[in-house]
Amino acid sequence: MSKKSFDTTWERNIYSLRKQLNVYPYDIVVSLVARLFFKIPKEQRNKIRILDLGCGAGNNSKFLAENGFDVYGIDGSKSAIAVCRSRFKELDLKANFSQGDFFRLPYEENFFDLVIDRESLYSNRWKNIKKTVKEIHRTLNNRGSLINFIYNSDHYDRGLGKAIEPNTYGQFPKESCFYNAGAAHFIDIKEMMELYVNFNVQNVMRHSLHEIYNKPKKLFEYDEYIIIANKKTQSKKYSK
Repeated sequence: MSKKSFDTTWERNIYSLRKQLNVYPYDIVVSLVARLFFKIPKEQRNKIRILDLGCGAGNNSKFLAENGFDVYGIDGSKSAIAVCRSRFKELDLKANFSQGDFFRLPYEENFFDLVIDRESLYSNRWKNIKKTVKEIHRTLNNRGSLINFIYNSDHYDRGLGKAIEPNTYGQFPKESCFYNAGAAHFIDIKEMMELYVNFNVQNVMRHSLHEIYNKPKKLFEYDEYIIIANKKTQSKKYSK
């Protein structure tokens, strides 16, 4: 097992080549953050600390900063973090970006009000995902919440890769959206209950996109869970 959570394939094959440098926030991230926090006046949102876990090129961080939040972003890719810092400087936006590993998040305990993971946890083996969620739990304050987008075991591309371990695949073919992206774990319901043992799960939504016309020229399909969970203050020990 790797001693780091970041799959260097992302740096080598994607961000260093300036691929997937998305500018626009994910629409469901916008909707959920608005539902949770937009009742608070914008001038008061700077008291709300939000971590964009696996921030990539900063598209969701940009939305958060533009709407007044105290934003932190972390990614294993030095190229992605460089893009974030450059973009924010050009736009005169403030955020704290760090290149780092999810196993050792460089933040104090009880620091964040919200952690958002928009499809970064999945790019790991199962043991690594559990270690990262333990770190997320540590850094959330007692009112803190996690919004986690994670691909599930019904995902179309799951069967295209080579099995590494249960629900984890790699070496995806060119027709897969995971080609050049390293390992991918597709979570099932049993694993989800294990993963969030130290959270009060508020909502679980299944978000699917399936093509029904002109399928031979597939654009993309996916299946994910969107989990909203609050930190438990009395926690069980995490399994190794």
